[in-house]
Amino acid sequence: MCFRRCGVGVAVLDNVLYAVGGGDGLKVHRSVEAYRPSTGVWSTIPDMYLCRCDAGVAVLDGLLYVIGGHDGASYLDSLEYYNPNTYTWTMITASMNFARSNAGVGVIDMPQYFKTC
Repeated sequence: MCFRRCGVGVAVLDNVLYAVGGGDGLKVHRSVEAYRPSTGVWSTIPDMYLCRCDAGVAVLDGLLYVIGGHDGASYLDSLEYYNPNTYTWTMITASMNFARSNAGVGVIDMPQYFKTC
């Protein structure tokens, strides 16, 4: 990897492993790295809007979501997502009700016959 990272969030999107944020013991990163097993190379992608350590990371509908975490001074209630097709990050305007760090996140695709509404 290009930077040392602890408290890093990870997820796989389109056969690419993303290492999101984290810290190096001195500062919290906004940076994100992508690993492509097909080439065996780590590369940087555009930085997130906010520095985030211990954030939750999940993939939904082709987007990489980063949820909460902390910036080295305070816990975060914000979310942002990365679109690998446009190489851009977008902040989500709706905040969570409570700031969260070290949250586990996941996406469940529930079959239609389990839905009650």
